[in-house]
Amino acid sequence: MTPEEELVRAGKAREILTEPLFKESVSVIREALIEGIRRSAFTEEKLREKLCQRLALLEDLVVQLQTVMETGKLAEETIRQKTISERIKLVGEAFR
Repeated sequence: MTPEEELVRAGKAREILTEPLFKESVSVIREALIEGIRRSAFTEEKLREKLCQRLALLEDLVVQLQTVMETGKLAEETIRQKTISERIKLVGEAFR
């Protein structure tokens, strides 16, 4: 994937992560899962396990979006460095 494509993906990830409805949904689901874990009976081991797995998946989703966003920041720096290098090369050629 090119740095430009990574930058586009980062922008989309940022939009999702900052979208109020997404933030609210993640929060509501997280709290419901945690509450389910807290309220489960000691003998409901399978239920707690399923709730913990779902909580982990929810966290994986958020972390994946954050990773895409961070990768975009690195791609942005790569693009910036590439642009600077190209400008330096053009200036060097102009003085030949």
